[in-house]
Amino acid sequence: MIENFLRVYNPNKENIVTIKMQIEDIAPTGEEGFVVVEPPETETYSLAGWIKVEPEEFNLNPEEEHFVKFTVTIPENAEPGGHYGTVVAGTRVLAGPAATGAAIIQRVGALVLLTVPGEMREELVVKEFTAPRYSEQGPIPFIIRFENKGTIHVKPSGFITITNWLGQKVENISFSSRNVLPGAVRKFETSLDKKWFWAGKYTATLTGSYGLLNTPLTPTVITFWAFPWKAGLGMSVIIILLILSRKRWLAAFRVLIKGEGRS
Repeated sequence: MIENFLRVYNPNKENIVTIKMQIEDIAPTGEEGFVVVEPPETETYSLAGWIKVEPEEFNLNPEEEHFVKFTVTIPENAEPGGHYGTVVAGTRVLAGPAATGAAIIQRVGALVLLTVPGEMREELVVKEFTAPRYSEQGPIPFIIRFENKGTIHVKPSGFITITNWLGQKVENISFSSRNVLPGAVRKFETSLDKKWFWAGKYTATLTGSYGLLNTPLTPTVITFWAFPWKAGLGMSVIIILLILSRKRWLAAFRVLIKGEGRS
């Protein structure tokens, strides 16, 4: 049995609220790491039936807090791997000058990510690694999409190493380490923020690890081009003007010194 506590606070300065605690299963949605409260497609990842809260319903005075105890009882025949749920606090206004009646006005949940020991599979793959094919200057954005094909949530971490066309390292950039739930694709974003002079072809190599055993990610390599064409165009114009100007000055010098061009 696992015990923990959840702090519930009433920030309202006028109204008393009643709190009703509920337990729900969750499932991942989208690529931003969000979840929805709904039964999973299978019982594999279900957690709601294992959690009990105490008390299930209570009142909170304005600016009062209460700690709710919740316990997780893992069945003996529990399937190894990840199990996911949320402890939800729903509020109703009871009394006060701003109260207009008893109605649900808010539901706030705390996620519970549980791992049951045993035979489980950790498998995270790089589904996509991209950057703009051409950039004029920094920051240069990178997008990584990780897909979790295992049976447990994992948290990848690592670096993107940037090298120039000579193979010289330009920079190492990291990405935030966040959980990826089983069956989900999650998008990670980072960028190379430096705005120095870029010119040529560059290589970005993604490396890192994930999971309880720090399993290495399969290195993923992409290339991109960077060149400040506006600055390059301006420099070209200046060089051309300098060359033309030099020719005019030379011609004028010949006329002045040698009398060339006089009739």
